[in-house]
Amino acid sequence: MTAEHERPEYGQAVSDLTGRSAELDLIRAVIEDTARLGGSLTLFGEPGVGKSVLLDAAADLAVANGMRTLRAAGAEFEANIAFAGLNQLLVPLAAMFPQLDSPHESALRVALGFGEGATPSRIMISTAVLSLLLLAAQDQPLVVLVDDAQWLDEASADVLAFVARRVDGTAVRVLSTVRTTEKPLQMRGEVNSLTIRSLDDSAAEALLIDRYPDLAEHVRLRIVTEAQGNPLALIELPATLTSDRYPTAEALPAVLPLTERLSRMFTDRIAALAPETQDLLLLLALDGSGHALSDEGVAGPGAAAQLDIAERERIVVIDRHSVVFRHPLVRSAVVGLAGPESRRRAHRALAKCRAADPGRRAWHLADASIGPDEEVATLLQRESIQALKRGDPSAAVAAMTRSADLSPDAEHRAQRLAGAAHFAAEVMGDLQSVSQLLTDARRLHANAGSLATASAAASLMLYSDADVVSAFRVLTTALRAPAAEPTADEVKAAIWVLSVIASLNGRKEMWDPYLEMVDRYRDKLPGGLLIRSEVVSNPATVSTEALDTLDRQIAALATEQDPGQIIRVGYVANDVDRLADLREPLLRVWQDAARTGAVASVTNALMLLCAESYLAGRWDDTQRFAEEGLERAQAYGYVNFIWFLHYSRALAAAALGQQEEAEEPLEEMLAWSIPRHAFIVPQHVHRVRTLAAIGRSDFETAYTEATKISPRGLEPGTAHQLQLFVAYDLVEAAVRTGRTVQAQGFVDAMLRMGITKISSRWSLLVAAAQGLVSGGEVASAHFERALAAAPEELWPFERARVLLAYGEHLRRERATVESRVHLTAALALFDRLRAAPWAERARNEMSATGLSRRQADVSQVQLTPQELQIATLAASGLTNKAIGERLHLSARTVSGHLYHVFPKLGVTARAGLRDALTALSEQHDDPESP
Repeated sequence: MTAEHERPEYGQAVSDLTGRSAELDLIRAVIEDTARLGGSLTLFGEPGVGKSVLLDAAADLAVANGMRTLRAAGAEFEANIAFAGLNQLLVPLAAMFPQLDSPHESALRVALGFGEGATPSRIMISTAVLSLLLLAAQDQPLVVLVDDAQWLDEASADVLAFVARRVDGTAVRVLSTVRTTEKPLQMRGEVNSLTIRSLDDSAAEALLIDRYPDLAEHVRLRIVTEAQGNPLALIELPATLTSDRYPTAEALPAVLPLTERLSRMFTDRIAALAPETQDLLLLLALDGSGHALSDEGVAGPGAAAQLDIAERERIVVIDRHSVVFRHPLVRSAVVGLAGPESRRRAHRALAKCRAADPGRRAWHLADASIGPDEEVATLLQRESIQALKRGDPSAAVAAMTRSADLSPDAEHRAQRLAGAAHFAAEVMGDLQSVSQLLTDARRLHANAGSLATASAAASLMLYSDADVVSAFRVLTTALRAPAAEPTADEVKAAIWVLSVIASLNGRKEMWDPYLEMVDRYRDKLPGGLLIRSEVVSNPATVSTEALDTLDRQIAALATEQDPGQIIRVGYVANDVDRLADLREPLLRVWQDAARTGAVASVTNALMLLCAESYLAGRWDDTQRFAEEGLERAQAYGYVNFIWFLHYSRALAAAALGQQEEAEEPLEEMLAWSIPRHAFIVPQHVHRVRTLAAIGRSDFETAYTEATKISPRGLEPGTAHQLQLFVAYDLVEAAVRTGRTVQAQGFVDAMLRMGITKISSRWSLLVAAAQGLVSGGEVASAHFERALAAAPEELWPFERARVLLAYGEHLRRERATVESRVHLTAALALFDRLRAAPWAERARNEMSATGLSRRQADVSQVQLTPQELQIATLAASGLTNKAIGERLHLSARTVSGHLYHVFPKLGVTARAGLRDALTALSEQHDDPESP
């Protein structure tokens, strides 16, 4: 084997070899500055890691510097021929032999086979070679390059090691490469050495993108994982994993096939092992668990000795009770070397060993199958459902697809393909796979899986082009006249998709059939979907029993692994103000799904996180989540998600007072939604415009936009979620524009709806709305009740707006001191949220109480003596408990004080207290400060 077998041929200039800038810098230093590094360097590394490419780069650098190069490469078949390596290296210099003194010339000619005589001593040959190289470098510096030095014959290796240690300060450089999988070589000595590491994931991906820009992402990610930074594997594997052959991540094989070139890196050592050792390695490779020596492992009691042999041959690494292949591609080589019947036999043996693990047993039985097998297909179908519940949607799609392959009956096969299509659409977001799976299902059977197929087809229509009408028609037709009695899982999937369709349309024409289907299949629906049917069309009608059940479901999500369940509960929670309790599960879905490539789950989680972070006042997070979601949705063609992500970003911009950014996507959203009958989208557009108008105190526009969402005002029997979200805006806009009768009517409607049962946010806003339409002490009582209705840490934006309204009311009632208290609190919250328009309104109101704008800004950071004392102690590093002990307060009381101090000082954590207190002190020391 020669160096060409491991040369990845990056195809890049020396200056931009991916991920190798540090190595190139060292090589350049050796070639250009022998005084610093001695003129010699040995590169060590695993096969395929790129040593030969770096040696090529060294040759290019040498030529660029006007140097001459000599090259040789070790070869296994010449390893026993004395001086074969030197012969290869020095033949180009044969014409210079006569210029050496007679003893050195004679020694070289005899050693290299150009003359006869007694064999000279090793030291004589070594000095002769050194003399020849120095002679050759007199007129032109010389670089000696030796690849695969581990296969040099011993005599040549000795001589080159001698030379490498003596070129310091000369015009000769010596660079060599050595495989670390082979036996150590004496080349290391005192020579400079560098171990070439594998590329990191980012460099590996960059290399793939550069060489194979059209490679599908799922293939690229799998190759990056399997290659583990080995450049040769990165360059070669795409030849066996083309996107047309493996169109989805699920279609990729568990053990990757190797090219002939890659196979040669590993198979020689494997093929030399005894058959029983190869059989054991095959079991380990196909099992994939790494547990071979434990009682439940796949290896028998006599396997330890065989594994020791495999470890000595550097094929596996044994660590206590686990066995790991040195590289994933070694595992591939083991499997590739075995014949089909050997693999089936091994899978049957593994199925017996894994009886306690139904999922792995099902897969081993599937891989041992020769033809269709309904029993195994059923086992894989069960495994698919379990994989989804474990939060592994990719495995769920793969298991269901393989189950379809093994189905003897065409109708069952079609049903299973349709099930796989539904998983791919709703969780993975792989719309291309959905289309292909549905095509295959329909080709197999006219009814093609009936309800399962309809659900997947409706999902494809909805997500790829938001074809609301067609998706609705397909699904309701299948639900009203199913070809066969549907299973509970099929009904659950269909009703969920139908609820999404009806939500996007938002009209009675789709809500009524949706509710009809819920009633029809009520016995087959889980509690969560029944609650959604109560909430989604009109949150105001939700029962307290349903809310209690929802709260229990939310609590159970702390340990839930199924991303679909978390997202389904999340959408219900969003309609009734409970997303704050789902933040951690949603973050988990986002992170886990991003890792597994489940695009739909990632994007759904990001949309819900947008909504959660908006209500929590973390508007930077809202915009960040929206940006990432847009990037994913646009990249994968999930057009149905794009509008909501634009809306989330625009809503946060409106709250921040970024009027142009808020308005930018709205016209496009309207133009997109109307022809698709996505009538809920314009309502979201009007909500953004309502909020933006209130922020700039344009209450007439705000009233106009809000009434577009609720043309007939707030009606208890038909209130959609968006009507509720603008209810307080509608009341405020009506009051500020003199529409007192309408404002009172809106408040009465809110009270009749009973929406205060939904959450403390609605208790806050309904009471505040009552305050807006009332006067005198009655209004004050309503505002006080509003502020007491919700914990201070919840709904910061709504709370600040209520404080502002209360302060405005008190100023008009000439209660100046009390007014300033509430306006100061409102201003502190608005400033913390960076809600610029509302902060400006609060400052204007405080100015109207007699404070200058400068006094208004300073007043919001006035601390009580006790708050200042607690803040100072906290800034010094004391814990709440320690502060409490010093001041004779409970830790809870200290925490409460700090909660009020942080927004006053404009900080969010203890770490910012010291600087904030220093600035406050300087401000108070200013003689011009009020």
